[in-house]
This record gives sequence, C-alpha cells and structure tokens, in this order.
Amino acid sequence: MSDARSTDEVRAQLLELKDQALAATQRADGDFYREYLADDTLAITPFGVFGKEQVVAQMSTPSSSFRSIAVTDVRAFPYTADCGLVTYRASYPSGDVLVSSLYLKRNGTWQGVFYQQTPVPPGT
Repeated sequence: MSDARSTDEVRAQLLELKDQALAATQRADGDFYREYLADDTLAITPFGVFGKEQVVAQMSTPSSSFRSIAVTDVRAFPYTADCGLVTYRASYPSGDVLVSSLYLKRNGTWQGVFYQQTPVPPGT
C-alpha cells in the first residue's frame, strides 16, 4: 500500500473483523457468519475442509468445536487496501492451533475467504 496511514487503517479493520468473528463464535451467532463469510470461503481445520454453509452450521451450534478459550499472538498483515491476513494462536481444551484468516474486500465489504488451523505440537 502507498502510505502508513492506509496500512494502519486496513490493519485496524482486519483486527476488528477478527474480534467480531471471535465474539460471534462465543455466542454461537451463525447469522454473523452468514454475512461475514464469502460464498466461496474455504476453511481447513484438524476436523476437515469446509465451505461456507458447513462453517455457518457449526458456528450456529452452542457446542461448536471452533470455540477457543484464549487467543494470543495476534498479528495483522495488510497486503493491499482490499486484502489482508490475520494470524493468531488459539487455545482449546484439546490443545493449541495456529490460525490464519485471509480477508478480501469485495464491493466495499470485507469478507473472510480463507481460514486455516494448524495444530501446535504439545509443549511448543
């Protein structure tokens, strides 16, 4: 991107999206995810590979396996005014995962288009 101000603005937007998504996960808000995710979204997790409707269904369930107990080491990488990546470490009772979420702005609206969880080996 051309200037630090626009980079900082995109970084702030990406971090806000991540916060909104985590809050929606905690309250099992599938409606949020229906708007937040692009129709062509792809999620790769230790539980399998999912499209938008599968993610929305999982996020609508109070017992969702995506509900983390802590998030640390959050970073946002704005690549353009319309594309950015957020990474963090999420903790679950079963162990930690490293998370990557890719966002695109389409028709003026940010949407999640790709999500991946990579398990962290115990003791790391």
